[in-house]
Amino acid sequence: MHYPQILIDREKLKHNVKWLVENAGKAGVQIHFITKCFCAHREMVEEMALAGVENFGDSRWQNFQKINDLGKSHMLVRIPMLSEVNEVVRYADLSLNSEMATLEALSDAALSQEKTHGAILMVEMGDLREGFMPDEIEAAAERVFSLRGLWLAGIGANFNCYGGVIAEESQMKQLVEIADYLRSRFDIELPIVSGGNSGALYMLENGTLPEGINHLRIGEAYLLGRETSYGNRVGDLYTDIFTLRAQIVECRNKASVPTGKLGVNAFGELPVFEDKGTLKRAILGVGRQDTSCETLTPKDRHVEFLGASSDHMICDVTHYVNDLAVGDSLDFSCDYGALTRAFISPYVEKRLV
Repeated sequence: MHYPQILIDREKLKHNVKWLVENAGKAGVQIHFITKCFCAHREMVEEMALAGVENFGDSRWQNFQKINDLGKSHMLVRIPMLSEVNEVVRYADLSLNSEMATLEALSDAALSQEKTHGAILMVEMGDLREGFMPDEIEAAAERVFSLRGLWLAGIGANFNCYGGVIAEESQMKQLVEIADYLRSRFDIELPIVSGGNSGALYMLENGTLPEGINHLRIGEAYLLGRETSYGNRVGDLYTDIFTLRAQIVECRNKASVPTGKLGVNAFGELPVFEDKGTLKRAILGVGRQDTSCETLTPKDRHVEFLGASSDHMICDVTHYVNDLAVGDSLDFSCDYGALTRAFISPYVEKRLV
């Protein structure tokens, strides 16, 4: 056993994805479960597949290499780069798109592989990340029909990301109207109308998600149990699937304020210290190279985060109930950013329990 480690509760993970599949299904909504946060960790995806998940999404085609035999559909949720269209077509059957040059390159790649790739045209609806402008969609769809390597799988929109724009009923209805217009204009099925990500789940729960939005791209909600518009818990989803566990490498009493002339720290920051007298400080063998230490939450309320460098995190354990010593470990909850960085780090062991 090595530290630091991420502990993954397999039963809680399966519970969360089952709940979402069942409840979204009742509303006629299909979900692609996004695996980018945990780099499509094979064991986790296997558990999700056992729980009934058939559709997976990721922002990196490299992650699909690990799970290409799992599930029925793989959707790339980052706009493809021209330099990766061959790999995108090879490992993903669907991708989100907002540039004609990329769509043309995807078509060429698909033809060279004797495939047909599904294109979802993204519509800019306020968040200012990816998307054609609404008045460009008709022409974009018409161009896709002329590209023999593509089929028009649907349209979609993005919220809660770059601009932090919260998806509302009016925007969702506009997306449905665009989809209905395309169906009528070109006499097509257009199976996917993707209304965003975990931020849209509050509408699914309160019954305000407009009819016609039949697809969501869900990541954070099934991993951390909360929607991303208001931060509220979704249904009875678990919010504690993951635990970051780190081992103590030093534990002793020291002053709370450094002595000597102060400059910037290892990250070019000018730290500020509060004089709390002498503290019992535990130094943990995890650092900012491994995760976002600043956004970890100690699971014991008597532990307080003090700071971190590349390889070490320092916590105040003065009021910890039990004695702590070198070799003991402390547990932390992760937010989305800390979880992502911990899974990216090759130094953090990932373990299903």
